[in-house]
Amino acid sequence: MRVRSGESREPHVTIFGPFGLLPGSLEYSLLDHIREAGNGIAAISFRIGGPLQLRGRNGAAIALSLAPDENLVSLYHHLIEAVGPETGWCTWIDRPPGSRIFHLSLRISISRQEAPDVWKQIREQHDAAVMIREQADATGMIRDQEKRTGFHAAGCDAPLTLFRIAVLRRGTLWREFDLAQEVWLSRAEAFNPGLWSTTRREFRKREGLQRVHQMHRATAGRFVISDLHFGHTNIIRYCRRPFSSVIEMDAVLLDNWNFTVRQDDEVIYLGDLRYGRGAPPATHFLERLHGEVTSIIGNHDDPLPGAIPSVMVTHQGLPFLCIHDPGMVPEDYQGWVIHGHVHNNDLDRYPFINGETKTINVSAELVNYTPVSLDEITEFIRAIRPGEKVVTLKEARVRYAPVR
Repeated sequence: MRVRSGESREPHVTIFGPFGLLPGSLEYSLLDHIREAGNGIAAISFRIGGPLQLRGRNGAAIALSLAPDENLVSLYHHLIEAVGPETGWCTWIDRPPGSRIFHLSLRISISRQEAPDVWKQIREQHDAAVMIREQADATGMIRDQEKRTGFHAAGCDAPLTLFRIAVLRRGTLWREFDLAQEVWLSRAEAFNPGLWSTTRREFRKREGLQRVHQMHRATAGRFVISDLHFGHTNIIRYCRRPFSSVIEMDAVLLDNWNFTVRQDDEVIYLGDLRYGRGAPPATHFLERLHGEVTSIIGNHDDPLPGAIPSVMVTHQGLPFLCIHDPGMVPEDYQGWVIHGHVHNNDLDRYPFINGETKTINVSAELVNYTPVSLDEITEFIRAIRPGEKVVTLKEARVRYAPVR
């Protein structure tokens, strides 16, 4: 946009502020309040919505609206209740306390004269993009792109995850609270890129995304998973995976598999095992993975001996079609489909379980980067209501805990 305004210097979500502490209030009491509000929360996240126009201190601002998760809402309300009485003043958006409009600033300090024209252009661009998206979806253009690239044309649909809370004092970073580790970081530590590996590792452990010991079943079982993408550096960014490097990611994926699967377990792997010019061949990983693996052909896979396009299996009396791409399911097939391919790029149509379309998305991002047993999946299917959707394996385990 050709406007004389500033860009938001770093992507961030403001939880509260700017504000001023009442005389006599200690800045360090603020740190205690933040620690207490974040107690038990490993991270906060949100979904991105459409454009939003706000009134800023020095003019108008253009932002993206956000839909916060329950952790972000809880943290915010705890913080407002604690800090509110010690606050001498705050911006209109936080007055009265609890009225925060969550957003991600794009451009700020747009003059009052320019703001109406800028907003008009923003709305026109947004509406045009939505129309193009709908037309492409209806004509199959998006499906064609997905077949070529393996990624949804609109990008990753998963929530954005935030691991730290920054406290600014007089416009510069003062301290940063690491939610996963529950520790305060100094300014120097906050800017240390090496510490991000520790932050993400602790988050993965707390959220069950990284197994640290064997959790084998007592008897042999049957497991499914798809789209690990060993060796694929860009998948971390494309699908918002909580890893700091591809080396770290590959090591965790291998451990998660082998800590879950016994040598005599059966695993149906639904495609895209590795990807990238510098990634080792698929056999390098298959030789290290436990279990008797049946490989389904993925759109990124090199030819593998014995790999097949799809397979029908029956488990606990329920038939499943296992295939990489859900768009390749025969039109006359009416049963349950287990698939991958779409990752977390279209969670409305392809969540972990879609009771309306009878699809089960076992892309790694939705199943804790760990093979999931068909025993557990059949339990969920028998518990789910017609048309119900469950976004992730974690959500399914919480929602259907009584049946497990």
